[in-house]
Amino acid sequence: MATIEIRMLGDFEIRVNGNPVLAQLAQSRKAMALVQYLVLQRGERVSHKTITDTLWAGERSTNPDMALRAILHRFRNMIDAEGLTELQGCIQTSRGSYQWNPALDCSVDVFEVNDLSEQARSEADPESRGCLYEEIVNLYKGRLLPQFATEPWVESVSVRLHGQYRTAILGLLELCKKWGESSRIISLCARALELDPYEERLYLEEIVALESLGRHTEAQNLARRGNAMGCLHHAIDPGRAGSAYRQMRQADRNMESELSRLTAALPDTENTGACLCDFETFKEIYRVLRGVQARYGLPVFLAIVTVAPGQNAEPAETTAMVEQLGELIHTALRQCDVAARYSDMQYVIMLSGSAAETGSSPLERIKAAFYRVPAHGRYLLSYNVYVPEIKADSGRARRRKKTTKK
Repeated sequence: MATIEIRMLGDFEIRVNGNPVLAQLAQSRKAMALVQYLVLQRGERVSHKTITDTLWAGERSTNPDMALRAILHRFRNMIDAEGLTELQGCIQTSRGSYQWNPALDCSVDVFEVNDLSEQARSEADPESRGCLYEEIVNLYKGRLLPQFATEPWVESVSVRLHGQYRTAILGLLELCKKWGESSRIISLCARALELDPYEERLYLEEIVALESLGRHTEAQNLARRGNAMGCLHHAIDPGRAGSAYRQMRQADRNMESELSRLTAALPDTENTGACLCDFETFKEIYRVLRGVQARYGLPVFLAIVTVAPGQNAEPAETTAMVEQLGELIHTALRQCDVAARYSDMQYVIMLSGSAAETGSSPLERIKAAFYRVPAHGRYLLSYNVYVPEIKADSGRARRRKKTTKK
């Protein structure tokens, strides 16, 4: 039976029976990204729209669906050209979706690291847990898909995987200290520093281990290297590394405690409606989301909703209707949307994400709800939707009014 291996940590490579295949993929960035993206979904079906939104985020394409089909056709031609019968059908298509064939027997280093981390978390025996940690450390050859490291679909997975690796390497070092294996600590830290050359704790662990073996010159050289990298305090010398290490560990424990308190103080992730804030806060949130838009191509929409009272409307009633509109905005929109009172009769709303592309729909829901309020007969509700854009050459924002006015 053929063995298929996919390596995504530190580099990208597909091997069949131990031999690298599909080198041509490197010549098509989009084809390579499609394969990598689908593999990372671990057999889950992904809609055409999700794939095109992900792989063409922030890009202008006249027909991304057609481009996606062309890329898949090109990939299948590569498989046929190399006679790789083992990979035929590795990408399956169904009505409106693609998926990496879940029935294909292949090993993926990303999933191996994830599964081993789950096992290590529940393993009570220190020796067995140490073996699991060592497997993770050996599998982790570097950050996930460095060619696509800045892509949103890579970044979040990369951070999680690196966290699992860091837990493994630090856990393994702790076990080695208990077992008095200073030489092993040195070799583990030396390799780990190749992957994380700014990790202060690794420098301290290795310096302490070198000192314990009487290798003072090597410890001094490593301390100088850490100082030169800017990640080791300039006052630390090998003789004080143990004290600095204990101080750092105490700081880590304090930080973990503070993190627990912080997460407990933050609101939960239940959808409680849009964020309704004052206009000054709205401007700050807008500034941040504009940065996200520029970085990731996230769609951002602005809307102004205006209440127009009739001639017979009482001031107190008008005030109550505008406040009620604010409550309707809060409950009708999503947790990722933001709104603020803009003037006596207006609210400004910011819709973000691909779900806002049909920007009029949530505003129509708000309008319909407003017109169900008993006193609405004396009031009209209108809205304008704007699409803030960023010039590709200068990065400065400009506004283009969308053809939506109600």
